[in-house]
Amino acid sequence: MKNARETIKEIINKSDYDIYLDMINRDISGRNLPDEKKVEVITKSMQTAVDCYNELLNMCGEQTITKYAIKLQVEILYVKEKPTKYYTYIGLFNEKKKLITINIETVRLIKEFAEQFNLLDLVDVDRIKDTVTAHELFHYFELIKPDLYTNQKIIDAKIFGLIKTKSYLMVSGEIAAMHFAKLLTNLKHSPLVYNKIFALGKKQVI
Repeated sequence: MKNARETIKEIINKSDYDIYLDMINRDISGRNLPDEKKVEVITKSMQTAVDCYNELLNMCGEQTITKYAIKLQVEILYVKEKPTKYYTYIGLFNEKKKLITINIETVRLIKEFAEQFNLLDLVDVDRIKDTVTAHELFHYFELIKPDLYTNQKIIDAKIFGLIKTKSYLMVSGEIAAMHFAKLLTNLKHSPLVYNKIFALGKKQVI
């Protein structure tokens, strides 16, 4: 059985494409897509992230993540909420309020687990808040740009198993948000690393 360090190194050594493919294969709607559709979802979601990243740079130039949020008139709220067995989060985006909420208690725990698991030479723990904020900023782009690929009904579905229709694939937006965050923070590893560290350590605190 792999220890935490081996698990995190495995994620770090994976390509972005393979990480996003894993995300689709774990998704209840995405896992049953044909292989060619999975390729399309990944490539178009990544391109959407690149397009939004370039648009933000053209608009603001290189800035801190907080200044990007200010420029976009998105408020950031920092809260300290202890994770529970049934509800855990690092960041959230409230569309109605145009508000990003960052749970600094979860951020603190990820840093603590990274040190405990001897990961500080592998993982940039000082970029957690920025990365989570950047991830949620992508969801702001989804709010103001309904024509984005990640907002489209891109998979076949049936209502009551009978009526053919199209449905949204939520994991597409998460792939794009993760890729956008990696680009905006210039992170050397996938943001998924932070989620995995928390998943490995949370049984100690919940």
